This record gives sequence, structure tokens and C-alpha cells, in this order.
Amino acid sequence: MRRQGSQALLLIAAAVVSVAVVAALLHTGSARSDRQERDRAVLGAATAVAVESCADLLVLGVDGAGETPRSGQTFGRTVQATARALTRVAREAGRTVEAVRVPMASRPVTALVAPRARRDRALRAVTRARAGAWMRPVPAATDALLSLLDRRAVDCPDQQVGLVGHAQGAAAVHRALDVLAERPDGLARVAGAALVSDPDRRAGTSATALGAPPAARGRSGIATRLLAAGPDVPAPTPTYAVWSVCTDGDLVCDPRNTPVRAAVRTARSYASGPGAAAVRRAARALVARATSWPVPRPDVQVATATLGQPFRLQLEVSVDPAAGPGVVWEDPQHVPAGLVLDADGLLAGTPEQAGTWNISYRVRGTTPATTATTGVVVLTVPAGPAAVTAGGQVSCAVRDDGTAWCWGRNSHGQLGDGTTTTRLTPVEVAGDDRWRTLSTSGSTTCGIRTEGSLWCWGLDNFGQLGIGKGRPRTTPVQVGADTTWTSVSTSWFHTCGTRQNGTLWCWGQNLRGQLGDGTYRHRGRPTRVGTGRDWATVTTGGYFTCGTKLDGTAWCWGQNTFGQLGNARPEPQPVPQPVPQPGATPGPAQQWARLDAGWGHTCGVSVAGAALCWGLNADGQLGSARRAPRRTPEPVAGQQIWTSISTGDATTCGVDNAGQAWCWGSGRYGQVGDGTRGDRTVPVPVGGGHAWLSLDTGWFHACGGTARGGTACWGNNEVGQVGDGSSTDRPVPEEVS
Repeated sequence: MRRQGSQALLLIAAAVVSVAVVAALLHTGSARSDRQERDRAVLGAATAVAVESCADLLVLGVDGAGETPRSGQTFGRTVQATARALTRVAREAGRTVEAVRVPMASRPVTALVAPRARRDRALRAVTRARAGAWMRPVPAATDALLSLLDRRAVDCPDQQVGLVGHAQGAAAVHRALDVLAERPDGLARVAGAALVSDPDRRAGTSATALGAPPAARGRSGIATRLLAAGPDVPAPTPTYAVWSVCTDGDLVCDPRNTPVRAAVRTARSYASGPGAAAVRRAARALVARATSWPVPRPDVQVATATLGQPFRLQLEVSVDPAAGPGVVWEDPQHVPAGLVLDADGLLAGTPEQAGTWNISYRVRGTTPATTATTGVVVLTVPAGPAAVTAGGQVSCAVRDDGTAWCWGRNSHGQLGDGTTTTRLTPVEVAGDDRWRTLSTSGSTTCGIRTEGSLWCWGLDNFGQLGIGKGRPRTTPVQVGADTTWTSVSTSWFHTCGTRQNGTLWCWGQNLRGQLGDGTYRHRGRPTRVGTGRDWATVTTGGYFTCGTKLDGTAWCWGQNTFGQLGNARPEPQPVPQPVPQPGATPGPAQQWARLDAGWGHTCGVSVAGAALCWGLNADGQLGSARRAPRRTPEPVAGQQIWTSISTGDATTCGVDNAGQAWCWGSGRYGQVGDGTRGDRTVPVPVGGGHAWLSLDTGWFHACGGTARGGTACWGNNEVGQVGDGSSTDRPVPEEVS
């Protein structure tokens, strides 16, 4: 189910204000400003949060026959059985479901019959007066149901609705459908309704008849027979239908000359008796109708593109295969310059501008014709310092001109300037000026140049530079001759990287099996991890490593003392082990976008923008509002849509789709960034007013790239790792000098 909560409403309100400001600035043609950059970063964020807060299918249920919810249940026994079957089938079909009860105080079926008439025949035992009293709460329940539908149409305008009613509740649903049919597009979002034992059932109804066995089509319900007959349910369409679950001889929906006791028993048979199978058939049929409507999968998707580089993303939907060929994508909004979303759902091109873009679109079916549903791609296009990286007490960044700069501790030459002198402000890395990305652990730094070659410098006591174990290097040295490196990640004692052919390589210390080659032997040069050619990303932690594959699965290996690998076995594991999926909904929502490994904990972001963490949690670094360690992924508290996440020693930070940075965990040196020095067990916003495109967390400090193309850092600064020219800790972000 999509994430919901009060914080989502706050984000919606904040984003709506921001979007309004953006519109005003663009209309007046005002000059660019910091405020304008901030607002641009949240453009479309309101749509993204609104989409994220709503389930695909809303099941509205109205109990009847005196049934009320038992402990832990949403509905009375009959509607609960129907909704449970509907929810199970919908989730199997990849749809998220929310169930809501419309309350109604109803009388039991036996109240239709006078005590002295209970040995009589059913049709003669019910009087007009008793039927009228029994049906009395229906009009109020009908109004309540319509009112709730109207509110949901405002809060979740794309949400499909499935209606379920039992006895008097079925009559309320029946009458609400008739009212909706009189409104323009009133049934546009209603996938269908299951009317169980409907007293308003009409002879010759257009509803599909189900039962055990079904009642004859030529007979009517008790209210239709004895009270004023209302209209039949609206006729079915290719995207909407009604199922009337009524077993032959039911006192409520098919009263006739059968014994009263048998008729009452039949009316009670739909939760667990013979009629329960008919209820399940109705649920399956309703879900089948609902799945003919295409729904974006995931409804909110996070992605990253590189400024000036080709980008391609094929969007997906959940839909009945028979309706798949007719799906079209349309009405894209907030698409950055250089990209186009076509009618087949392909978002492609070359981004020309940096920012966080909440690209919304509409997707609908044409066979059958359906109303449209909104989806969002949260696309981050980092500005110049896309490779901002923070290690132990070192920070580095790549600038727009391709030069690499580092600052902070330099005892092993990890700044790469040819010295071992600590620097309080950035110093240029020696050599080439064609850098694409950097990674620093605090003792070792590595970088990939634009032509794909890999270079490392700093500490090499375990061969972590990839050139064989040896003395520290104060300037970059090339790792082999390969020029197909796509990513690199450094830890204190080991390093890993990926190549264009999807292979993964690690080297350095292997005391806990963190190199993933099945041994505990240290390796002074790149050693291949397994035989796979489908690795997408890699991240190195304290004595462990994690990575993601092209299919969205995640894998970790090495030390697992704290559960940082995502499984319950505490012993070291020297080959990749699968990490549990981040979501329950089938499809892309179950896929990992990226992971980040810290000292003793790991966090990841799913393709759908959910953040989860696991492992050591003594300082609240998992963000779950607790301090207990976790050996499997646990959601980070809050309702944010995350675009990235980064783990440090005992602190974690992330960026949401509005460009806001959040941190949690240890704040001893101000590394949480909210102006305090206290620990936080849930995410708190980083101060400073920046819109962030990327960030990286070191031991006790963090750095990030802003929407304006700058770099800012905060936290521990005893050796100048914040880069502002001082050695004073900074509890809020400071621009790097």
C-alpha cells in the first residue's frame, strides 16, 4: 500500500505553496535567485506526494443484518469475508488496497420476522411495517457513503473504488450507485460493486447473479416486494459491473414460500457457509474488471540522470495483459529540457539542466477505454559536483571543469596533491583534469576519469589502491589498463568497482570476506566477484560490501556481526547473499535502486522511493524511532519520497523529492545538520535552506551538492573536512571555500 500519513499532507501543502511561487516567478520573468533555485527543485512535488498517499483500489464496505466488526477487523463478518477475498486477489494482481467501513446501525435478519411467525413460510412472515423498520437506516447510510466518495474524489482523484454491501448495506450501495449514475462521470472511478443479499434486488436485474445456487432472475428482494421499488443498478460497461450475490431462498434478497428458519439460515450463509464461494467469485470478477485499468508501476519512481549524457527509462504499468496493447501515456508535466516522454511510456533524451524534476504523466487504456491515472518520475539531474564524496575526515568533489578537489586530513596522501599536509580548504588533485567521479574512505581515494580509467591514491597497506600492497601514494596511480570502469567505492581497507560489461571487482583487505570471492585472502589487485555480468552498483562498508544488480535485487557479503548484510546469520559470509526485497507489491516497487554501506549498518532506496535500513542502531542510525539493531530491512520513519541515501559511521542522511536533505542517528559533532548536537532516531530536516541534488556522509560529517552547483558540508571539522577554512565543527551546512 502506498505510504500515508499526516506528514504527507504537510508536504503537499508545502509543495503547493512552492509551486505557486515558481509559477509567479516564471510569469514575471524574474532573475534567477537562491529562492528560485529552491522552488524549482520542488516543482511537481505536490503531485508526487498526492499520488504516493493513495492506494490503487479503495474498498468501501457497508455492513448490514446487525453485523459489526470483531476485534482487529474492519468490517462485520460477511463484508469482511468479501473484502478479504477482494484484497487478496487485488494484491495478487499487483494492486494496493485500502479498506474503509461506512458505519450503519442495522438490525439482524431475524428482526424481519415476528417471533410467533418463525414457524411460518418466509414470504408470509414478513410484514410491510417490519420491512420498513428494518430498512430505516439505509437512506442515512447511502448519504454517508456518497459523502465519503465525494471526499475521496478530492483527496485521491485517480483512485479506483470497489463497493461491498451486505443486507441493508447492500441496499445503501445499490442506491448510491443509482445516484452516481445520474452524475456526469459519476461512475468513472467505480470498478464495480458486490451486493450480498440485496433487499433492493430487482427482477431481471442487470447485475451478474451469483449464489449457491443463484436466486432466479425473475424474483425480487424483500424491500422491492413490500416497499417502494427503486431502480435497478446501473447497467454494466467495459470497466464497471455489479455482482448480486443472492442464494436461492434467501429471506432478504429472494423471499418465497420456504420455511422461515431455512430462509434466515441462507441469508447468513455468505461469510463461511455455502454462499462464501459465490462471494469469492464476485471478488475475483471485480478485481478482473479493475485490472483492465492501467496503473503506473511504481506510481512514483526515482531515477538519476547525468547532465549532458543520454538517458532512457521505459515506464511500466500494471494491467490485464489483454488490455496492455491499448495503454497510452499522455500529458507529461515538468519534463526537463532535453527529455521527451512519448505515448509508449519511454522517457528519453539528454538533460540540459540540473535539478530535481517531479515529472508527472497520465496513463490510460483504450481497449477498453478507461479514465487516466497519474504517475510520477522523480528525476534528479545533479549539477557540477555530481561526485561530492565524504570519507573518514576527508571530502572531495569534481567541479564543472572536470578538475578534482579534496580537503581535510592528508596523513596518507589521500588528498592526492603530492603532499601529506592537512588542508582546511580544497586543494586540486594532481594530474589530469578530466575526472568523472570520486570516492574517498578517509584513508584512500579513488576516481574514474572521463575515458573510463581508474586511479587511486592514499593508504595501501592492504593493497586497497589496486596496484599491489605497498607504500602510500600521494598522487593518483592508475589501476591496471582497463578503461571501462563505471563506478568505484572505497572503504578504509578495501575497494570495489564495476565495469561497463556488468562485472564487479574488489581488492584490498579480506579479513571478513568483504571482497566476495569466497575466500578470506587479501587481494592487492582487482579480483572478480563471481561470474555475473549484471551488476549495476556497489558500495563498500566497514568490513562488508553490498551491491545491486540490473534486475533490482540487492546483495551483501562480508562481516555480519550487526546484521548489516540483511540476514540473521552472524558469521562472516564471503560470497554475495540476497537482501530481502524492499516492498510487498509485485513489480518495480520490489526493486532496489541503490544501497549505501556504513560502518555497521546499511540503507537503501527502492525504485519506488522508499528508504529502508538495517544493522547496527545504537545511535538511531536506522531512522526507525528505535535503537534496537535490525537484521532485515526496516522502513525509515516518515512519509518522504527518497531520491538518495547515504550512511556514515553512526549517522544517515538522505534527500527527498522536494530537494530537502534529512539526517538521523548520532549528532555529537553536529553531523545531523539541524543546528544541534543531539542524537536523532527519526529523520530531521537539515538546515541552511539549500535545495540538494546529492550528498555523502563521512564518519562524523557530511557534504552535498546543491541545486545551484555549489558544495556545502557540516559536522565534525577538526582537520578541515568541512572545507570552510576553519577547524570548528559546523552544526549546519557551510559553503565550501
